[in-house]
Amino acid sequence: MKVLVIGDVIIDKYIYGTSTRISPEAPVPVITYIEEKETRGGAGLVYENLKSLGVDVEMYDTLEDHSVKTRIICDGHYITRIDEDKDADSNAVLQRIKQADFSAYDIVVLSDYDKGTLDNAKKIIKHINKFNCKVIVDPKRYAHDYEGAWLVKPNNSEYTKFEFDEWQGNIITTDAGHNVSATIDDKEYTVPVNNLEVADVTGAGDCFMAAFVYGLTKGYTHKKCLEVAVKGSTESVKHAGTYILKQEDVEDTVVFTNGVFDILHIGHLKLLRHAKTLGNRLIVGINSDSSVKRLKGDLRPINGEDTRKESLLELGFVDEVVVFEEDTPLQAITKLEPDIIVKGGDYTFDTVVGNHLAKVVIFPTVEGHSTTRIIDENINNRT
Repeated sequence: MKVLVIGDVIIDKYIYGTSTRISPEAPVPVITYIEEKETRGGAGLVYENLKSLGVDVEMYDTLEDHSVKTRIICDGHYITRIDEDKDADSNAVLQRIKQADFSAYDIVVLSDYDKGTLDNAKKIIKHINKFNCKVIVDPKRYAHDYEGAWLVKPNNSEYTKFEFDEWQGNIITTDAGHNVSATIDDKEYTVPVNNLEVADVTGAGDCFMAAFVYGLTKGYTHKKCLEVAVKGSTESVKHAGTYILKQEDVEDTVVFTNGVFDILHIGHLKLLRHAKTLGNRLIVGINSDSSVKRLKGDLRPINGEDTRKESLLELGFVDEVVVFEEDTPLQAITKLEPDIIVKGGDYTFDTVVGNHLAKVVIFPTVEGHSTTRIIDENINNRT
């Protein structure tokens, strides 16, 4: 899928300095200059994020001279912001767009920062709709100005101020660290925002938009697109200054391993802990009780599947445990689609079930530790 971004490009400028004294002229710090950085914000940040995420994207830039937001940062503290506003010639933009052919694009993102580019948003949307594109809007004006858009994404303040309660189409509403709510194709969604660590909220909305559109281009369900968007915006606010998302910021690297895990021992723990370091989500598959009996005999398992599952979940580095009834985890692997499968050193690549579905990592066996050995030494030898 190909994406086009149209909107107000803003230059985000950061001036960094340090201070050791207060000015004698006024009660303000005297800042010694260290460095400055510039990045594109607004529509430019949506574009930069989509490009970084690997999306086939183009930018429809309407100005050679952009608005600039200069932030003064002293010893890690945000001191002030200086704005230099430059508005686009909205009529000239409209004439250019009405002469353009958008048939090459599947999605057109309108990033509105009320700097002139999208003053004629309704007419722009009407023209783009002739080419069967999905028009997605990050708004800064009243809901009726975006008539015809496939989806709008106001934040909670914009929702109230610009009367988006009257919007009849697809809508996502964000609320600064709280749940994200959406109605898309007449289905309602709520996605929680968890573990929010805030260093700087600059560009969070643009990162959300880019990550959501990224999900659409990957063919994800709308729910997963929203989850990816929340993940992207949550990551962006952890960083001071404007942040550009990377693919690992929005995608989970899913690691899978499996076994009976009847009696947890040091070999299991080392393998599981290592597996977790290979991604950001570790799923463990365990054989059901009936499956264990078929494979190990009527005296196994020692611990039932519920106990084994609960024990694994008590480990801080296991994210999910799935129980499979089959003798092998192939069906579970096929359904879960992990990126990496981890097995112990008693396996080779060729003997790992699902080796054609994911990358395989073999973790060296911890000598002298196995459930069978524990049972033989501590149970069977006593009978």
